[in-house]
Amino acid sequence: MERGPIDVLNPVQPAVPPQPLRFSTSHVPAAERLAAWEEYNERELFGLRASTLSQAGLLATQTNLELTRLRFTEIVGNDHVIERTQSNIAQKPVDSIMLCLLLEGDAFFYHPEGCETLTAGDAVLYDTERPFMYGFSSAMRQVILELPRDVVLGRSSSEDAFRPRVLRLTDSVSASTHAQAAARSIRGAILSPPDDVSSLEESVLDLFGLITGQAATSGTSGYLLAAKDFVRSHLAEPDLSASRLARAVGLSERHLARAFAGEGLTPARFVMDARLARARRLLEENPSAVVAQVAAAVGFVSSAHFSRAFRERFGCSPSEARAGELAS
Repeated sequence: MERGPIDVLNPVQPAVPPQPLRFSTSHVPAAERLAAWEEYNERELFGLRASTLSQAGLLATQTNLELTRLRFTEIVGNDHVIERTQSNIAQKPVDSIMLCLLLEGDAFFYHPEGCETLTAGDAVLYDTERPFMYGFSSAMRQVILELPRDVVLGRSSSEDAFRPRVLRLTDSVSASTHAQAAARSIRGAILSPPDDVSSLEESVLDLFGLITGQAATSGTSGYLLAAKDFVRSHLAEPDLSASRLARAVGLSERHLARAFAGEGLTPARFVMDARLARARRLLEENPSAVVAQVAAAVGFVSSAHFSRAFRERFGCSPSEARAGELAS
């Protein structure tokens, strides 16, 4: 990847949101798909060799979003193998660290220190200046966080912490929460590029530190993003207490409260706001929705409590909102 100089300490905020770039082999003749994939990756990520045993050839789609300091990528494809050889490295050096979060499928990662298998929920960390082979034995989906080495080293206590390896993120509740938050943030940015690039990058960089075991040098924005993501993905569950959120993200309740206080919130206030915002969307999108069912769908045990909270927040009842009478 060709990059100009980056001011790591004072990143420049782009005037307009960055736009994603998408490439698919689906419209390329089967015999030419591997070559087309290699050519696109050399241009947008790094030089590699690709192979597949599928009779259809390589059917894959890649979407890239380049931000100020980071690059986000999502890849969906059939079974295939990619390899970055010493020849690829010599021909086109790319001084970056890659974190690949596997969302669907099974894979293997072969690197100078050994060969490891992984499944959905795990991650691969690799250095683009070291050779590796990364293969998928089934249909796959992954998101990739690419960080220039100077950004990584500016936040890490040890370069060895980023040696190539598989990260077993499903073995820990907090690691899994951090990975899911990172994956959803990356996919969300690709689908809808953010206006505030700097804040998103800072939060994702913090999550990268947490996922790779560099929590000591991580700020609080990663924890906060993970806590918010956990709430949004568990809204149907009545128990979203501060203690549960703290356990999910790996913080004490006191430190979690401090993280939310930085935005003028408490964990309980954020949970309630998220529940009511989701309920409002459900009511607006479905005029025939049953209020009690909507209340349960966003984690309220009592329909009466839901109706009172909804009226306090929006100035009308859930039934009125469902009928399109919600005040702006």
